[in-house]
Amino acid sequence: MMIIVASIAVALVSFIIYALERRSKQEPIVWEDALKLSLFSGIITSGVVFSTTVEGVIETAKTVTENVAPAVQDMFVGTPSF
Repeated sequence: MMIIVASIAVALVSFIIYALERRSKQEPIVWEDALKLSLFSGIITSGVVFSTTVEGVIETAKTVTENVAPAVQDMFVGTPSF
């Protein structure tokens, strides 16, 4: 749910900033540019929020360490041959 709220909020803020910037220059709003800017800022935000949330990271880390630890330990068994 946080991904959706953050994405919409950032898209809305980016549209407002774009509209204010165009108005300060007294130029018309180009709706295609405004749509692209809002859409891509929302998509980027959703990716950042998804990759930085902690919901599934702990379980994934436990699974990886359980599967990788024996393989790593097997590499260091015996005497070095170099």
